[in-house]
Amino acid sequence: MRLRDIVRGGLATSLGLLTVVSSAVRADLQDDLNARWRGAWVVVKGDIASNCNGLTTDNRISGDLSSASGRFSFRPGEIARVEKVDAKRDRVDVILGLKENVLIAYQDGPFTLYREGACRVELEIMLGARTKDVGLAGVESRFDTWFERHARLDDALASPAYNRRVREDYPEDYAETLIAYENWKIDRHNKLVTDRIAASAEETRLLLAQVVSDDQFGAGLAKGIAAMRPAVVDDCSRLLSSSVGTFGKKAEAPNEKWAEGYKTGQALAYHIELGRRLGKCYMDRGDAVAALD
Repeated sequence: MRLRDIVRGGLATSLGLLTVVSSAVRADLQDDLNARWRGAWVVVKGDIASNCNGLTTDNRISGDLSSASGRFSFRPGEIARVEKVDAKRDRVDVILGLKENVLIAYQDGPFTLYREGACRVELEIMLGARTKDVGLAGVESRFDTWFERHARLDDALASPAYNRRVREDYPEDYAETLIAYENWKIDRHNKLVTDRIAASAEETRLLLAQVVSDDQFGAGLAKGIAAMRPAVVDDCSRLLSSSVGTFGKKAEAPNEKWAEGYKTGQALAYHIELGRRLGKCYMDRGDAVAALD
């Protein structure tokens, strides 16, 4: 073996060992940071942003400056709980769940509705050096720039740095809005039921016109009806979104006329059963209040 090959092999081994050692050091640091910070309540000292959709929103932190493109911006003083700390090569990521949610408006038909959004952020704190070189004390000194740490929520709430933000209130008449919204959905549902029943009646009329006097067609027709009728189930949601193929049953056809009759029988039975069973799917407007309980 040549000398340069030996040297290359030695360098590769050394680099590999350095990588392993570096990863182990970061892992130990991460364990120490989580042991000290995970579950702590903090008052965030800088501006942050979150999409408030239950997922974390990245916030890049350099010194005392932050950059993020979250939908909701929050001024300094937010209270959050530390969920986890991840040590990377030259940064430390701190995942926070904000104590207060936000109220998010959205539109459905003519109604403005609201839902609560849980706000989570991931602060990517750039260290300006390798994490293993910065060490535990150095990382925590960076944390001190951004966090006022508390063991208990009550202590964080009593902090002068807390910005006192609370989630917005629902509109005063929101309960009435929700009842009106549920009634609107019931009316739409009932119209859909009526339209599907009318469409099935028309399809039944057209299919009956296709019935021909032929022994093979008639045999297939009878088999198709017999196979389809018990297959259609009393499930309003499934019925409203169904087609013949939803419940259709395959069969081996002895000839083309029989196959034609079987197909017609399946469709005929489906539309008859659909119209009959959908009659039980109408909803009463009194169900609106029950839907909110």
